[in-house]
Amino acid sequence: MPSASAIFDRLSALWQRHIGAQAAAHPFWAALLCGLILPLSYPPFYLLPIFYLATCLVFHLAVQNLSVFSPWQLARLGWCFGFGQFASGMAWIGEAFLVEAELFSWALPFAVTGLPAGLALFHAAAFALFGALAKGFLLTSLRAFVLLALLLALSEYARSHVLTGLPWNLPAMGWAGWLYLAQPVALIGIYGLSLLALLSAALLASVSRRAVFLALALPLSALIYSFFALADDAIKRDEKALKITIVQPNLPQREKWRADLRDRHIEKTFKMTALGLQYAPDTDLIIWPETAIPALIDEGSGFAERLAAALPAGDAGHPPYLLTGAIRRDIGITGTRYFNSAMLWSGDGLLLARSDKHHLVPFGEYLPFQSFLEAIGLQQLARLRGGYAAGPPAARLRAARLPLLAPLICYEAVFPGLAQGGPRPAAFVNLTNDGWFGTSFGPYQHLAQARLRAIEQGVPLLRAANTGMSAAFDARGRQLDRLPLAEAGVFSLPLPPPLPAGFYARYGDLLFWLIWVGGIILVWARRYGGGESRLP
Repeated sequence: MPSASAIFDRLSALWQRHIGAQAAAHPFWAALLCGLILPLSYPPFYLLPIFYLATCLVFHLAVQNLSVFSPWQLARLGWCFGFGQFASGMAWIGEAFLVEAELFSWALPFAVTGLPAGLALFHAAAFALFGALAKGFLLTSLRAFVLLALLLALSEYARSHVLTGLPWNLPAMGWAGWLYLAQPVALIGIYGLSLLALLSAALLASVSRRAVFLALALPLSALIYSFFALADDAIKRDEKALKITIVQPNLPQREKWRADLRDRHIEKTFKMTALGLQYAPDTDLIIWPETAIPALIDEGSGFAERLAAALPAGDAGHPPYLLTGAIRRDIGITGTRYFNSAMLWSGDGLLLARSDKHHLVPFGEYLPFQSFLEAIGLQQLARLRGGYAAGPPAARLRAARLPLLAPLICYEAVFPGLAQGGPRPAAFVNLTNDGWFGTSFGPYQHLAQARLRAIEQGVPLLRAANTGMSAAFDARGRQLDRLPLAEAGVFSLPLPPPLPAGFYARYGDLLFWLIWVGGIILVWARRYGGGESRLP
């Protein structure tokens, strides 16, 4: 029987002879292909080996060609990899332009190519900087692999913050899609986990025996940590806890705002709520999704009266609260502003608290250079003249008999920083409307990323989505209940308790930066020693 060393050497030779050689003949096309298949490692597919295959091959191409490629050519290699990844992994964005195809289909080609092309510039910058630094400092091959991983992790952090940021499908999602690899985000956050995933791939791509063992040790360490974290019985379901009922009305996006269907939509939402209360009469809080009712519900008395009539006192002796997404307007001297809001109502029809969405969706809820683009005839998908206005960050909702709640409206749930700020809540409530994206894999990715906010902060997350997928997660990210995509439904559960604030909840991205700086120091230290072969 061959030894482990012999097996390793044989696999290494096969990699170099077949996969590596074929890719080397057409490096840019190979990088594009790697990017195109990379999202198969993300939700809803979860094919983790694809992450390693695609990332390792691109790392191998970059280091192998370091001596012959200029920084510009390496930037092109990185751009091809990034463009492929975002073009396939975010192709679902095109669905939003087909909801009202007669108005927006012309923009579809620009959206599904322009956004990936722009996001890929961050990859290009990382690869170009890698070329300049690795050549300038004559790094050994192993250190070059590590440097590329560090720079790519830095570019992903920049992508998540520059120009409002878009931390969608970060490298960590290959790991974080699996509950037993996701728990380290409670220590190092999603950027730290992305760094570890990239370092693992870089070490594996180096085809160095010692490095490969370390590459495998990184996910193994995450697995061990997750095992002990999930074995912790600190989270126990308390039957006396706050009772939550989540409603998923499944209103088709194209029909939602049609005036002739408004009454039918409102009736459906209230009927489903009544069904939920029939099975859970002790409900304390009902949650509806983003912009659940196609009307300005805080103006006039119609909605308040309807709500008071629909929510009689339950087993607890008082009617439940309602937390719902809604559009509101503020009419002032300088004009009218519209907000995408979360509103907390008492069961007898009083508006108790509200918060406004802070991080708006570019081209969906507002246009960059709004006045100019509207003047030449363009409009955002929401078709609201002037666009939405942004509210303050770190909003919290309070009411008697309710714990502190932190609303995250729509894709605010993919931004770790928005969950990080403000007083520590008892629960996050993600109100969203993924109806724009049909039954594509976009809603699955959105749900998986929202779950990470629960793990990072050690706080349960409740999610109400118009067309799905509504769900509830405890403070370790364990799914307690979920409704299918594109189906109407309702479920109830007791609110699970939060955990004590962990390292990430207290210090944010500190460990990410410590690991990153430590990696840079190791790359530069003794760069001419260590017995490693230098790049040709």
